[in-house]
Amino acid sequence: MVPVNEQFAAFGKSQLETILKTVEFASDHLEKFTDVQIKAAKAAYADGLKTVKHLTTLKDVGEVAAYSSGLAQPALDKTTDYAKSVYEVVATAQASLASMVEAQVAEFNKTMVVTLDTALKSAPAGSEGIVSAAKSAIHSANTVYESIVKATKQMAAITEANVAAITSQAAPMKKKAA
Repeated sequence: MVPVNEQFAAFGKSQLETILKTVEFASDHLEKFTDVQIKAAKAAYADGLKTVKHLTTLKDVGEVAAYSSGLAQPALDKTTDYAKSVYEVVATAQASLASMVEAQVAEFNKTMVVTLDTALKSAPAGSEGIVSAAKSAIHSANTVYESIVKATKQMAAITEANVAAITSQAAPMKKKAA
């Protein structure tokens, strides 16, 4: 009975460590996202202030129209840069979270197999089939999980390629506007 209690204690300790890692992960990525938000807010405030100051120097409606038409492209460029920054933070967080979950699943599977082997040693005769079925179910669940992880990684790669394509298409538009 003592080995089972030790296994539960070890499992509880590993779960606590996982929770602490998750909190640290969330804190780090929230800090990065907040940094992007603060920089964007500061830039928007500075741009707004600059625009208001410039508008006070204009003398007629024609100057206002000419000045305001020149504001669209820089605003589009800043919006694109902001979206790219947010995407990078989110993509990094997703990749980190995926690797953390993969490690947790691997550790859980290892613990489960060890626990089943231990249970088999102290189980009555004839229960090998149940343990074998449980191991088979774990293996099947792992196969499904690996398929989901593979599909998720493919989707992330497709999304990243799409962002790169959109960014590369926006570059010629910047040059034309300039």
